[in-house]
Amino acid sequence: MPLKLIFASAFISLAMGCSTLGQMSPSATLANDAVDMITDDLAGPGPKEVTSTRMNIIHQGESMSVTLYQPNYAVKNAPAIVFLPGRMATDDQYESYARALASRGFIVAVHGWYSLFKSDIELAHDAEVMADWLISAYAVDAKKIGIAGHSMGGKDAVLAASQSGLFNSVVAIDPDDNGNVSVVRGYVASLRAPLLLIGAEVAWQAASVCAPKENNYQRFYEQAPSGTVELTLKGADHVQMLDDPERFGYGICRCGTADTKQVRITARRATVGFFVQHLMNGAVLASPHPRDGLIRVAQNN
Repeated sequence: MPLKLIFASAFISLAMGCSTLGQMSPSATLANDAVDMITDDLAGPGPKEVTSTRMNIIHQGESMSVTLYQPNYAVKNAPAIVFLPGRMATDDQYESYARALASRGFIVAVHGWYSLFKSDIELAHDAEVMADWLISAYAVDAKKIGIAGHSMGGKDAVLAASQSGLFNSVVAIDPDDNGNVSVVRGYVASLRAPLLLIGAEVAWQAASVCAPKENNYQRFYEQAPSGTVELTLKGADHVQMLDDPERFGYGICRCGTADTKQVRITARRATVGFFVQHLMNGAVLASPHPRDGLIRVAQNN
């Protein structure tokens, strides 16, 4: 790269409050999952090429690691998604979700790894900072920002959306209400953004840190506002929706009897479909095959 372009790139990164750590090469997960899919299946890649970059951002006095996925020719006022991983999970476990969304025109920011000592309040705050950063740095549409998360990230996606008007739709993937702050008691009932809960049917059968029944997605659904959609992934455990659930350290949560690839595809199709529906005025979320999942809609309030 010519020296002038290097300096120009560095200046732009500093002006945007971030330092680029490097572009990310795509893994094979999304492409492999898409084999034998119809071309417009929302669980597969969309029509746009995607660039992903891992960076450190500095915004509102906060510093954090983010991986950004965006269409190669992103437009102003694009819809955006903030994605919160589960505790101790690396951001690349959700790459197929981010790429599927970005290839359809979303700009997606995935929070980097965070430690055991990160609190729910801190992670929810990070989500708000990331959303505001996307508005400032990438001119995304402030009225079309969604938030998604898995496990603790799913819990805190609901927490962030209930506390802030920045988020206009929410996907919580097997959220777990463990911790000092309960989202089930109070916060979820006050949520005004559309909510999709994706739950793993048998996660409670694994170790107690893996979404036990007393804290799992069903508890969120019981208190959620009317219109909340719940998708139960049949026979799935707490980590089967990840890109690589066989990675070292995840064995304590492995108890699912379902096909892992199909679990991931079903969860990704629902996630993408829900955001396309609510942020792009797309079609209503389709029901999965009964062997893969079961959908119901809350009538609580």
